[in-house]
Amino acid sequence: MRAVLKVGGSLISVALDLVRTLVEANVDCLIVPGGGPFADAVRLYRNVLNDTTAHWMAILAMNQYGWFLSAAGARITTTIDVDISGVSVLLPFDEVFANDPLPHSWDVTSDSIAAWIAHRLSADLVVATNVDGIFIDGHFLAAMNARAIIGQTCIDAFCPSLLELYGMKCVVVNGSYYDRLLDALNGVPTIGTTIHGRE
Repeated sequence: MRAVLKVGGSLISVALDLVRTLVEANVDCLIVPGGGPFADAVRLYRNVLNDTTAHWMAILAMNQYGWFLSAAGARITTTIDVDISGVSVLLPFDEVFANDPLPHSWDVTSDSIAAWIAHRLSADLVVATNVDGIFIDGHFLAAMNARAIIGQTCIDAFCPSLLELYGMKCVVVNGSYYDRLLDALNGVPTIGTTIHGRE
């Protein structure tokens, strides 16, 4: 597996074109879907749900977004224990439920799940979202250490600690710019933020 690509729910308006671009470019990547509006539906009921129930419902929401993404021509898979070439979309519920590797918290979203999967596959991790990367006090950072990420950013609160634990890096790019996304997936420097898990 060349790369694990998390496609954020914030990109849903361009997500099908994004996936078509990847399929046409013949890249090798496993897409981990965000939750998007499907997870937002779970958030509406967070006050009446315990954390564990909300956790699994939100991951099922990722499956729904995954089916949405597959409409652009990507294959569907429910396991990471196969050698996949081309563009595939992981429906992550079965894999995460079987292993239960992460805390049951709203601090853990699809970013952390994608990091865990990339670690399992020894793959590169690219996070596609709707911003150019990470901004601190209004300043864009092309590179930073995971330990330096404090507070609200475009990745979830738990993901930096996983990157540090695994000693892996993550590239955050604006998925609305398909050329940047293709560069990141091919290991070519591009506009975005590279987060280093260890100094």
